[in-house]
Amino acid sequence: MTFEIVDGMTGTKHISSDDLAALNTATVGKADCVLEYGNDFSLTMASANSATLGTGVGMVGGKRFWNQAPTSLTVQSGTQGQKRNDLVVARYAKTSAGIESIEPVVIKGAATTGTPADPATTANDLKLWRVPLDGITVGTPVKLFSPVTPLATLGDSVSRKSYSVSSSDERISVDTCVEVAGMVYMAGRINASAYNWITATLTGCPLPLHETGVTYGRNSVWKSPSITGALGGNGVMIVQVSDVVSSNEIWSIVYLRA
Repeated sequence: MTFEIVDGMTGTKHISSDDLAALNTATVGKADCVLEYGNDFSLTMASANSATLGTGVGMVGGKRFWNQAPTSLTVQSGTQGQKRNDLVVARYAKTSAGIESIEPVVIKGAATTGTPADPATTANDLKLWRVPLDGITVGTPVKLFSPVTPLATLGDSVSRKSYSVSSSDERISVDTCVEVAGMVYMAGRINASAYNWITATLTGCPLPLHETGVTYGRNSVWKSPSITGALGGNGVMIVQVSDVVSSNEIWSIVYLRA
């Protein structure tokens, strides 16, 4: 069946590992990754020939796996006068009988007197660490992944934050200033009885990453260039009024926070 329920009873055994892999990939956003959990597969060298892989959770091809306790791995000895890169991967395998597994594997690289290259991997390998060897000396392992941000943390990152902003010039007011996921929306009112330049220092607003322009609204209809201007990276707003505007006129900015 091409269209089926997964999280539900159908009266027959219908949920396959491919079903779960597709749903996992759709939920996480990628099929091969490390998820934040435990020690995030930390790797420490116990000796020149022994490494310890920490606890963690990951996916290969959308198939989830985890390391519930520190696991010892063997690294073959290096060769005096030569360099080598070994890789620690999580490898997915499936037998002819359909039995699936994901196990940690150390892939030995080729020794050379020059600059060593990483050994080849397959689509069934999730790269975790590079273990550099210089002669018989093992260097510091190099992490080859970045854990996927958990949904709870992602939710916090897009939370809304409000700011109280004051203006040094009473002709420009700030009525609202809100930041969501690094984007700032700020709006207020302007009152100018003559054509002129107005310079106001806005205190309390997040500073913009780049100088950003001002959009001007009149009676809910956005128009320009009755008022044009910019908010500088130092929080100073400079606007030029080319039309007399009353206290009911609205200005607004949407910008990326520095």
